[in-house]
This record gives sequence, C-alpha cells and structure tokens, in this order.
Amino acid sequence: MSQPGSSDDPFKLALGVFALDALSDDEHRVMEAHIARCRRCRAEYDGFRDVVAGLALLSEDDIRHLRCE
Repeated sequence: MSQPGSSDDPFKLALGVFALDALSDDEHRVMEAHIARCRRCRAEYDGFRDVVAGLALLSEDDIRHLRCE
C-alpha cells in the first residue's frame, strides 16, 4: 500500500488532470470529495490551478517563444 503523498498516490497523480478539467464526471466527483478533506492535495491543486490560469493568458506568439530549439 502506498503512503499518502507518495509518487504512486492516485490522487496526487490526478491533481494536474483535475486542474485541467480533463477527468470523467465520476473521477471529477471523487477528486472534489478528496481535496475537500485533504489539505495537502488541496494546496497542490490550488498551485496547479494558478499555473493553468496563467497558461490561459499566453498568446500563440508567447508559446512560440517558449519552445525549446
């Protein structure tokens, strides 16, 4: 059994996908319930949400300049 917060914790692994709103409806409900009671996952999710919000502000030109050559 994995320890909470370990790299194979299914909740921890799904936080980024949840922040992108890319989970199925059932998975979304499970994640909502989990982050409502898990402060560690809620804090990490809030960070992902900030990143997603920032990415939404980038233009296509911004993204082209970010690409590695």
